Amino acid sequence: MKKTIIAATVILVCMSGWGQSNLDKMRSERQELEKQIASQEKILTSTEKSISSQVSNLNIISARLKERSRLLRNTQSQIRELTAQESALNRQIRQLEKEYKSCCDNYERACVFYQTQHREMNALTFLLEAESFRQLTRRIRYLNEYSNSLESLGRQLSERKDTLEKRRVEIAALRKEKEKVESAEKKQQADVEREQKQQQKVVDNLKSKRTQLKKEIAAQQKKMDQLSKEIDRQIQLALKESGSSQAKRKMTAEDFALSGSFESNKGKLPMPIDGAFLVVGKYGISQVAGQKDVKQNNLGIDIQGEKGARALCIFEGEVSSVFQHGKGQIGVLVRHGSYISVYCNLRDSKLKKGDKVKAGSVIGTIQTSDNGSPILHFQLHKESTRLNPEQWIKH
Repeated sequence: MKKTIIAATVILVCMSGWGQSNLDKMRSERQELEKQIASQEKILTSTEKSISSQVSNLNIISARLKERSRLLRNTQSQIRELTAQESALNRQIRQLEKEYKSCCDNYERACVFYQTQHREMNALTFLLEAESFRQLTRRIRYLNEYSNSLESLGRQLSERKDTLEKRRVEIAALRKEKEKVESAEKKQQADVEREQKQQQKVVDNLKSKRTQLKKEIAAQQKKMDQLSKEIDRQIQLALKESGSSQAKRKMTAEDFALSGSFESNKGKLPMPIDGAFLVVGKYGISQVAGQKDVKQNNLGIDIQGEKGARALCIFEGEVSSVFQHGKGQIGVLVRHGSYISVYCNLRDSKLKKGDKVKAGSVIGTIQTSDNGSPILHFQLHKESTRLNPEQWIKH
């Protein structure tokens, strides 16, 4: 029975330890998300009534809603984890209370027995009445074991009491944290609902201008396609200049090492922009929120930042190309072994072909779009093959 009690306690403690580790991770993620969302409040929507401004506003609201929903899901997961830990601690406390009561009963019985024996038997007389040296040593050992067993019961009783008090303190702290997180959840839920109403308001307004909206999206798609063609052309030129044949470049030992290092950082690469940001354009085909038949195909991602935002290099490498596109916008290609990162929509850049850059190096200042927002268009390639940047960048 005693072994069963100890085993059950060990299992509960191990489960609690795993849950604590999981909970710590959730706390950290929630704190990061809260900071990120707080900084995103600096990215303001336009007050203009043009279609392009409203589409931009819709993208901002949708991106912000996505982040708020992500935070809400994290908070709800944290509440579930806290509830599970509370249940586990309650089970531990109930088990410890049983063990403590059992220890109290054992200690009480031992004390009664000790007092009875002490009255009925004088320890010195007990030893002196030994008939042989062997019997004397056995009687000494008996008295020692008897005394030690009583001390051991006393220690067990003290340990159970201390552990029980510790678990009671833990569950009180856990309940307090749970109340705080549940309060945060209510606020986050209200924020999500408010953002959803804002999104629906813009969606409804755009529905009444469907024809104009389609024209605007078509025009944006045309510009995007032209930019992607220019990026492909620049990549092909860079590959040819580096001695490739049919876009297949002979890799040096340094290239292989850099490629391997780049690949090992998949999902951990930094955002290519400084300050607050929102991913307002996802990779691939996506529909405009609330407009089922209005879609866009993005071969990279669009990241909106604050006024004066700068593009930052995601990994060490070498500038392969600096080119012009659109109305005076600048694009920069940076090679990382067999990988190429592309930064477009820049107002200026001090870089030139052949420059060595490090992770975090400034690529250039992002140009402000017609609706007053600096939006970086970012692409990622492996040689001439396009990749989804969202799978490589930590966000």
